[in-house]
Amino acid sequence: MFAHGYEAAKNGYEWRTEARDLLRIESMRHVTINGASAEYLEQGRGEPIVLVHGAPSDYRVWVRHCAALAPRYRAIAYTQRYFGRGAWGDHGPPFGVRTHADDLIALLRDVVAEPAHVVAWSYGAHVALAAANEEPELFRSLLAYEPGVPTYVTGAQDLAEVAADAGLMFGPVFAAVALGDNDAGVRALLDGSGQSVGYFESQPPERQRVQLDSARVLPLLLSQPPPPILSCDDLRRLRMPVAVAWGERTRPVFGVVSRAAARCIAGGAHTAVAGATHMWPEEQPQEFTALVERFVQQRVGGND
Repeated sequence: MFAHGYEAAKNGYEWRTEARDLLRIESMRHVTINGASAEYLEQGRGEPIVLVHGAPSDYRVWVRHCAALAPRYRAIAYTQRYFGRGAWGDHGPPFGVRTHADDLIALLRDVVAEPAHVVAWSYGAHVALAAANEEPELFRSLLAYEPGVPTYVTGAQDLAEVAADAGLMFGPVFAAVALGDNDAGVRALLDGSGQSVGYFESQPPERQRVQLDSARVLPLLLSQPPPPILSCDDLRRLRMPVAVAWGERTRPVFGVVSRAAARCIAGGAHTAVAGATHMWPEEQPQEFTALVERFVQQRVGGND
C-alpha cells in the first residue's frame, strides 16, 4: 500500500511538472467544426496524427502525447462538441456518437485536409470507428484503445459479461447524476475506469480538473441516442490498417468489447498491454505514444 502511494505521489509530481512545461509551449487555438468552435491543439509537421479523447475529457489529455509526437508528425488534438471548458449553444445537434462522428469527419476533411492516422480512446474509439466506416478515404490508419460500445459483441456469454459489468461500473454514475451531482458522477466513473475506490482522488489535481471540466456532459452521455450500429462485418470491411489495444487488467466492459473488435479485424496489430487498465494512455503517456509510433511506422509504413 505504501509503495503504491509513493509511486502515485511520484507520478503526480512528474505529471504536474511536465504538464506545466508543456502548457507553456502548446499551440492551442479554436477551430470551427460543423459550425461549432472547439479548442484545438496542433504541433509539429509531417503525416498527421489526430487524437480523439474519451469521456469525460478534452484535448488537454493529449498535450504530452502531442509534444512527444511533434518532432516526427503533425500531432493534432481537439475537444469534442459539448466537452471541456467552452461555451456551447442550445441549438446544436444532440450529444452522441452520431454527432461526434460527423464532427470528426468534418475535422479530417476541412481542417486536417489530408488522410490522417487517427488514435482514439474509449468513447472516442467508437466515434472514430463509426467515422472510418463511413468515410474511409479520410483515414490513413486507426488505432483504437479500449472501445466501449458493444455493437459488435455477438456471443451470449460475452454480452452477459459486458451487461453485468456495465451495471456495476455505471450504477453509481447514474445514481449521482440522478441526484444532480455531476461531479460525484465523474468521481464514480473514474473510480470505475481505474478499477480502484479512490482512483479519482489519487490523480494529480490537473488531471482531476480536466475531467471535472466535462462533468456537465454526464447527463447527456447517459441519455444519448443509440449509437450507429457497427457490426463485426462492418469492422471486417474497414479498408485502412486498424489495430485495437486494451489493458490486460482492464474490466470486462472494456476488455470483452476490445477483444471482440480485434477478432473482427483480421490482420491487425492488436495488442494486450501488460499490467494496464482503461486509464493506461493517461497514466503512461510515453509508453502509449511509443505504441502509437510503432503502429504508424511498422504497420503503415510511416516516417522513418
